[in-house]
Amino acid sequence: MTRVVVLGGGIAGLATAFRRTSPGETLVLEAAPRAGGSIRTIREDGFTLECGPNTLRTTEAAERLLADLGLEPDVVIADGKAPRWIVRGGSPRAVVPGPAALFNKVFTIAGKLRLLKEPFVAPRPASLEDESVHSFFARRFGEEAAVYGAGPMVSGVYAGDPRTLSMRSAFPKLWEAEGTAGSVVRGLLRKKEKKGGAAARAHHRARTLTFNGGLFTLIETLQNRLRERPGFHFEMNAAAVAIEGPRTPAPPGCRWTVRCGDGRSFDADVLVSTLSAPATARLLGNVLTRSAAALEAVPSSPVTVVMQAYRAPASANDAPRGFGGLIPQVEGFRSLGILYPASLFTGRAPEGFVLTTSFLGGALDRALAGAPDADLLAVAAAEVARFFPRLGPAARSWIARWPEAIPQLPLGHHRTLSALEQDLAALDAVAPGALHVTGGFRDGIALGERIASGEGIGKSLA
Repeated sequence: MTRVVVLGGGIAGLATAFRRTSPGETLVLEAAPRAGGSIRTIREDGFTLECGPNTLRTTEAAERLLADLGLEPDVVIADGKAPRWIVRGGSPRAVVPGPAALFNKVFTIAGKLRLLKEPFVAPRPASLEDESVHSFFARRFGEEAAVYGAGPMVSGVYAGDPRTLSMRSAFPKLWEAEGTAGSVVRGLLRKKEKKGGAAARAHHRARTLTFNGGLFTLIETLQNRLRERPGFHFEMNAAAVAIEGPRTPAPPGCRWTVRCGDGRSFDADVLVSTLSAPATARLLGNVLTRSAAALEAVPSSPVTVVMQAYRAPASANDAPRGFGGLIPQVEGFRSLGILYPASLFTGRAPEGFVLTTSFLGGALDRALAGAPDADLLAVAAAEVARFFPRLGPAARSWIARWPEAIPQLPLGHHRTLSALEQDLAALDAVAPGALHVTGGFRDGIALGERIASGEGIGKSLA
């Protein structure tokens, strides 16, 4: 029977193992002392705080996973009416997605008029293979939209630099919409029309959610269910440092040998990598000959998360409300964004407390992510106070550091992915199904996307 070794015990690795239904042994190797990757929940004295992702925006695969794990009774849905905020002129201004955005106070009248011109802007030249997110939005929607729309979006999603992040790779749906219709708006409308009628009624509607015990509930439940399966094993503190293979079967059926830093080694018929692009390249460079050099050069942005609990002020108007705020770089803040977890979800804090979660660092402020705790707390508290001057000092604080938080997809990253596809196809021709590669650099960084990629690989395993 086939032995599968999965590198990485984050959500994609666990989803891969869970969705494998073929007979055989499945082994997940995780370098850290715990599973979950960037999903980490603090449960302390009535507080439920997220150190990494704060929400799960569901895909169809994510909805299937929740149903199969029986997690629906534990789901907490985000307040659908919670406003989102973008800072302009030093203060947060409410925004809503879609056409209603034309009525917000983030954009000037001139900026809104420029947004309306998008369907009449000339389509991109056929010779333009890729461009930065900033350039794309400035070209299609105007400079104001690039600074106060795309900039905060890139900060909130990628903790990145909109002037260097690839539009084609980071936001492929918008890139494709322009490519198919010559206009982002027309392209998205056409796609919506194709899903009309009965198909639209059956189409998945994404939800933004967490769980009563936080997002780590998903990891715990997956681990518990997997432990019940014959042939499943999970090894933590098992950092892969070298991989040999594919090679002549020895022992019978074995194509790979994974060697760990502590001297342990594990044989496998099939290898699944959910690691970062550089780690994948270093371990598998001997078989990914076309793509390894470019994969190893894909950088990641560091992010430090500062969570703070405050005594609730007397007036609700003086407290955080809504989803949270994103902050354009030109506004002079150092926080990439500030979320309000206790406003978005119930049960995040004891009665009488409000919460803020500040994200610091990113591609444009790498030094801050590595600053001492005292400096990080001071920056976060000062910038929360600019929004809510009547909150007073924080009663409790927590810090989580992610030195390599989010992959930064450079211009031309699509060519790297094309080279990776060629490498995998070449290997598959001589060793069918021997290697599967996924990761935020290839299949999307959102939790829903990571679950979908794990499901796809898991179902394909022999």
